[in-house]
Amino acid sequence: MRGRLNLMLASIRHLFALLLLVCLPFGGRVLAVGDANLLKLLTRPPKLAAVSLSKDGHFLSALHRRGDVSELIVWHIDAGLESGETLPYSYDDLDWLAWVGGGRLLLSLNEHGLVLYDAHTGRLRPLIDGPGPRPGELPPILLSALPDDPSRILLQWEDPGARGFPAVYRVDAVSGESEKIVSGWKPVVRWWASPEGEVVLGEGFSGRKHRLYARRPDGSWAEIVDRDYFDDAALAVLAVETGGATALVLSSHNVDRRELWRMDARSGAFLEKLAGHERFDIVAAILDPQTNMAVGASYEEDGVEDMVWAMAHRDHLADMESRAGVGKLVMTGASADGRRQLFRHKPGYAPMRYYLYDREEDALTVLPFDESDETLPRPQTEGVWIDLPKDKGQMHALFSKGSGNRAVVLVHGGPVRRATDGFNPMVSWLTANGYSVLQPNFRGSSGFGEAWRRAGYAEWGRDMQDDIRDSIEWLIDRQVAPEGGICVVGGSYGGYAALMSAIRDDDLIGCAVSLNGVTSIELLVKYLKTRRFYMLTVPRIQGHLSNWALRRRSPLSRADLVRVPVLLLHATKDRNVPYEHGILMARVLTKLEKEFNFIALKGAGHQLRRAVDKRIYYQNTLNFLDAHIGQGR
Repeated sequence: MRGRLNLMLASIRHLFALLLLVCLPFGGRVLAVGDANLLKLLTRPPKLAAVSLSKDGHFLSALHRRGDVSELIVWHIDAGLESGETLPYSYDDLDWLAWVGGGRLLLSLNEHGLVLYDAHTGRLRPLIDGPGPRPGELPPILLSALPDDPSRILLQWEDPGARGFPAVYRVDAVSGESEKIVSGWKPVVRWWASPEGEVVLGEGFSGRKHRLYARRPDGSWAEIVDRDYFDDAALAVLAVETGGATALVLSSHNVDRRELWRMDARSGAFLEKLAGHERFDIVAAILDPQTNMAVGASYEEDGVEDMVWAMAHRDHLADMESRAGVGKLVMTGASADGRRQLFRHKPGYAPMRYYLYDREEDALTVLPFDESDETLPRPQTEGVWIDLPKDKGQMHALFSKGSGNRAVVLVHGGPVRRATDGFNPMVSWLTANGYSVLQPNFRGSSGFGEAWRRAGYAEWGRDMQDDIRDSIEWLIDRQVAPEGGICVVGGSYGGYAALMSAIRDDDLIGCAVSLNGVTSIELLVKYLKTRRFYMLTVPRIQGHLSNWALRRRSPLSRADLVRVPVLLLHATKDRNVPYEHGILMARVLTKLEKEFNFIALKGAGHQLRRAVDKRIYYQNTLNFLDAHIGQGR
């Protein structure tokens, strides 16, 4: 009885400690290091974001900052932003938006279907208010705004007669009446149409098979591509070009890296290589917003680099860049008559800025931005290549130098993503407070060819984790920071890597920070198997590993080996890595009496969209770094 009582008291103490940690960051101690004003500037929404130009050239829409919230606003160009009408939707409400039929703005809302705003009349109404497609498991997708028929649009939406698979509807944007023109059928989950509205391709997945279907002259469909999603050459459809005869695709069908190709939309044959790079994947096509034809392509070296082969487009961009006094402008929209054009620019140290060009007046105008953005710190970031041991090649990373002799290895999520030089508020925050930051593009990252991407398959906790240790050693070898003066920080997969580093690299690091990190690979795999298309995600993570092997590679099962302080943050409404991961890890660390802090981000999702959640993450991370590896230690 005494033993049971002691066990019960110990459990109560552990539970109380866990609840205290969940509710009060740092066990109730409130720290405030760093510049509070800088924190506010780095985490607030941009003054204008996601700016879009109507096809008639009269209106602009944007997400406009009001306090810490981004609200949707529409204004007439000639009247100015101050005259704009604020619609009752914020950033969190929107899935996507698009201008259709001149001055009509179509909004796809996360919970309320499709609504249409007529900027000329100021009327806001449901797009479809009678019989017609309804949102189901699959969200709606705009396939074409039908430029030659401005009162209609072409939509993909779930087919009520084929649950889980989309049909194509021609919808009258004025009356809301709809007509089904292509029925849903297995396995097609994505239709592709030309700008003129001809449905050209169907794309589907069956298990790990990726298939493309083309329309025959008689209206039937023929399979033109059947490939293994993991083992065969990569293939990703980007767009159908004007006329419908060709599609733009990214493919590695004859090299390791992804290249931009023009493909025959009827047969699947590769017609012409449009762009490639000897070291990096092509990641996007640059389309002329008026013709919808490819005029260039983008790849990511340290940052995004554009190659434009259409001479007229390139000369026009050069002229606009000269007038704006900036480099790397991208045209994001144009009126149907070409009179007005919208450009965006990424400063690298601040949010995007937008420019509007009026061809009749031959004038380029910068849209309103917050002048206090000019006071933001400008990290000096460079791309470096780290030699990996055992002839494993080189790993690319981004290095940002801080003023002190302490450092952070910032691990990106995904993990099939990559770190790219651009505006990263977290990097700005850390370097402004003296910390150098290294962002490794470890094996499994995208952008460096198929072999590098696939080298990460089923290598969580092994080869991918070895690359994190090599990153730590690179910082030490170059005397950026000493042993024990480095912290590994990351979100999602990066959070997992940070926790594994706390287990494997305690001889080199001083702490670890995990935001929404995976703590159990086995638990993640079970969760993913409840979702659609899990065969496109689970094999990349699990491979042929047993559940026992997954447990051996999970921080939750190896928590007894944690020997450095850990900061856990987890969002309560995370749909990618459920909150349970954070709770279980905190429970185990409490039981093992490890040094850690746990912060629940109440109401937040996997990606921190709210300014308040970003501030909690940034501030507590800096507090934690200063407490455990700070300059005075």
